[in-house]
Amino acid sequence: MKYSSEEIAPDSNIIEKLAAYGTYEPILIIAEDFKVSSVFDCSYEMKRYVGDVDYHSLMHNVQKPVLTSHKVKALSYFANKLLVREWVEGLVPIQKTFGFTTALNDELEIQRLFEIVISNVKNLEEFIIKPTNGSESIGTLKVFLYRGELKTKFLGSQNGSSINFNSDKVISDYETFKYWITDSILGVTSGDIDTHLRHIQPGLIIQALFPHDKAQMGPTEMKFNTAWGELLYVGCRNAKGVCLGKSGEHLEGDQETAHDLQEIFFEKLKKIALSLARASTFPNLRLDFFVDIDSGEWVLSETEAIGDCRSYPNYILENTGKFYLKGWLDKAYIAFESDLTVPILRERLYNELIKNPSQSTFSNPEHN
Repeated sequence: MKYSSEEIAPDSNIIEKLAAYGTYEPILIIAEDFKVSSVFDCSYEMKRYVGDVDYHSLMHNVQKPVLTSHKVKALSYFANKLLVREWVEGLVPIQKTFGFTTALNDELEIQRLFEIVISNVKNLEEFIIKPTNGSESIGTLKVFLYRGELKTKFLGSQNGSSINFNSDKVISDYETFKYWITDSILGVTSGDIDTHLRHIQPGLIIQALFPHDKAQMGPTEMKFNTAWGELLYVGCRNAKGVCLGKSGEHLEGDQETAHDLQEIFFEKLKKIALSLARASTFPNLRLDFFVDIDSGEWVLSETEAIGDCRSYPNYILENTGKFYLKGWLDKAYIAFESDLTVPILRERLYNELIKNPSQSTFSNPEHN
């Protein structure tokens, strides 16, 4: 096993080393007052783990199977878009929502959603229809304006369950809309890469489409990957391959785009991402923000408890994996007498945002 119990000491020469050797060695210090609920504890499995010590390996070979089998409710909580919305609404900016339901067995609810779709189409309103777990691998439909006309496109895997449906008919023909829901959404709660989401109650959410270049799959995203309440790195989707370090330093991708993302968004979103991570007390949480460089606009898109890191090279993942493993083996745990609830998480998030004030506007959850 590659893990060593030695302290990971801060390195004052990180920038020079990165330039000279291309090796990312993040300065990581576990927050002293950050402790994790025992509901997420799989330290026993961590102690037995003998595989490669990198972030991706730990996520998919240890935490994912353990928590999927035994802690499904807690694991799935942070990937459920409707529960996340309840958690952060009024505290962190989120996408405008036109409608949602988890009652997909009720045709009256399906009819209500379709009426919302038809209204948006009539008004040339751009929108996106997502499963409540946020997974593109199930079926996510983008409706966008191109040269004054509405166009439609399914996102995600080419082998996804929605591939056999005509996307234009989904937003124009009720029977097609209903059949798409019952065939692709109601009976399937997770794709192949999202098996830990399978116990989330199926549902749909219709949201405003965040501004982006319509030639892209979707908006630019900054994905803040955290562990033990600290930032590991920021992977940026639809951003010319950009990846930023925990201090905002450029690690990969187009330097001009990296500079813009760092200057406009990094510090404010880092504070909010860490507030969300520490409020959750989850050992690893990825916070995804949609950002628009031109306007400076941003919203929280979703959160994820199992970050898929296969797109990042080993030199980024290796030391973050050591940090993550050390946290599992060394951290103290707090046992809660009751399950996590939205009010508990809202109160924690409010307190964390007070500690880490940012440019976001939020109010005390007691008054919401």
